[in-house]
Amino acid sequence: MVSKNPLVDRVLDASSGKEAISLARKYKPNIAILDIELAPKEKLNGIEVAKTIYDFSSETYFIFITAYFEYVLESFVVHPYDYIVKPVDKDKLIENINKLVSLIKKNNGVGGAPERVMLKVKNEFNETVMLSLDNILFIEKQNKLSLVYSTRGINKTYKTLRELEDKLGENFLRVHNSFIVNLDKISRIRDVGNRSYEIDFNGYDQVALMSRYKFKEHKHKFAPL
Repeated sequence: MVSKNPLVDRVLDASSGKEAISLARKYKPNIAILDIELAPKEKLNGIEVAKTIYDFSSETYFIFITAYFEYVLESFVVHPYDYIVKPVDKDKLIENINKLVSLIKKNNGVGGAPERVMLKVKNEFNETVMLSLDNILFIEKQNKLSLVYSTRGINKTYKTLRELEDKLGENFLRVHNSFIVNLDKISRIRDVGNRSYEIDFNGYDQVALMSRYKFKEHKHKFAPL
């Protein structure tokens, strides 16, 4: 799945933790995708491999893939970009790779996520507007329209959430089938029962919803300090 991504230049496949460390030491990869439960005879797990790589390649981004959710807190030691629980969601893995490529390019001063997005909106003039990503709080899907809530008001567009996701930076996260939120603008997440969550935003009355599945998937991103 990774090697078929046109944004990826090279994939180095390791058959053991020791080989992964050796390859990382030689090539200093931008991204390391690691399972956690490795061969017992090695006496290394994926987090220990990541710690070793992090010591000499602190700019490497880590994605853990595992069947065990209980390792999520332990994995924080290397500040993983994400933690994917098996079975692997192909779309999620591809999305993570794409966002990481944008982040790496931005950090290297090449391209990166845009500061503004151009949006054709549904109003009496059917205008095309430029919105600053920093002003966008969240986006909600309502029937055939997507409502973009920002500090400048609400804009309606026929763009799907998937289409909008592709235009946004790494600060935006899909938290529900009907919602994308700007992580930088969240002030509070509230458990409202029935395994659902409401997201509040700084200085804004409207709320977004987070599904129990998305909360479980992204729980580590909202862990308290």
